[in-house]
Amino acid sequence: MYLIISQLCLALTGSCFPENVFEDILFYLLQGQRKRRITLGNKVRDFHKMTPFQLSLSGFPREYYSGDEYDTLNKIKKLLGVRRVRKSKGFQKTFFTKTSAISGEKHIMEPVFISLKTWKGEGFSPLRRSHLGDPIWKPHPENHNSLKIILYFKSLNDMKAVDSLFRQKGFNEKKKYTLKTLDISWMSKCVFCGDFMKPRSERVRTSCSDSEELSRYCNYGLPISSKTGYEWTSYITDVPICTCCRNSKERQSENRMNMLSRNGEDFATPPSHFKNSKEYHQLIARMYPKPDLSHIPKDIKLDWATPLDYSLTYWDLTEPPSHGSASFWHPDLSADEYMRYKQYERNLSIEDAAGEMDDRDSTDSWMDSG
Repeated sequence: MYLIISQLCLALTGSCFPENVFEDILFYLLQGQRKRRITLGNKVRDFHKMTPFQLSLSGFPREYYSGDEYDTLNKIKKLLGVRRVRKSKGFQKTFFTKTSAISGEKHIMEPVFISLKTWKGEGFSPLRRSHLGDPIWKPHPENHNSLKIILYFKSLNDMKAVDSLFRQKGFNEKKKYTLKTLDISWMSKCVFCGDFMKPRSERVRTSCSDSEELSRYCNYGLPISSKTGYEWTSYITDVPICTCCRNSKERQSENRMNMLSRNGEDFATPPSHFKNSKEYHQLIARMYPKPDLSHIPKDIKLDWATPLDYSLTYWDLTEPPSHGSASFWHPDLSADEYMRYKQYERNLSIEDAAGEMDDRDSTDSWMDSG
């Protein structure tokens, strides 16, 4: 079966499957009734159409997709020109065409692929804060259909230009609704090296979850379901890290200056306020003194293999100390230096805890003897 699917992929797309695509994607697509497998060819083709430059589009009136899918969803398909449906020239001219102010030349920036995902059933309420300040989430039943639209572009410039046009012209004066876009590219890219992770992108695309809310959950690594058996969706709520970077001290050190930082921002506005420039990290390095490692043995035994292992979360590595992070990785420290520094702190904590335990045992023994 895998050989047949591989040959089908090569015939349809001209390229082979990425590594681990069977375990991560095809295994799930091949489950269930056999009659559903006739759509596998389209799914393989869609898989290879995805690009790293992704915008989520929302704001269409619910009546556009709340009734029979064939009748109502076609309104949106016509506007966007999805799957052989004749597109609206007015929509294309408004949002996918940019005119140069100097030469007057028109530049078409149509998405190379548009994904429409509808589902009905359990919905998810937005993240809120508890009285203790912790993010909370509660599932609640929904009786209406939900819709997720993702636009995939050929280049970053095209994506930014279309995003800007929607922000300028997204309000429909006649029908009183506003189309909104959100850059969700970061959820399918490794937060260390920036490599595009297609299997994860496919899970983002096919998950029954709103893109904006999913972005917030990824910000905190929270599960999007309290039930078991949701591996397909719960995986994408983690911060995106490729296998190579997750297990490599060298790759984490090499990409330290590329890491994302929330810089104290709340989860309400990810990822637009994320800072990942080299200049930003250099500024943070000047704001906070580099830890003194002169008293730490160079041959100290390390308990963990990578800097990420020494932190509770990825965000704690780049969150400055003034924002409450105890695992801040100073930009001027190499991976080896950071790990030695955190290991030394860890050893001190263990020794202090052991000393307190000994003192307590001595006190108890003295009281018992009396």
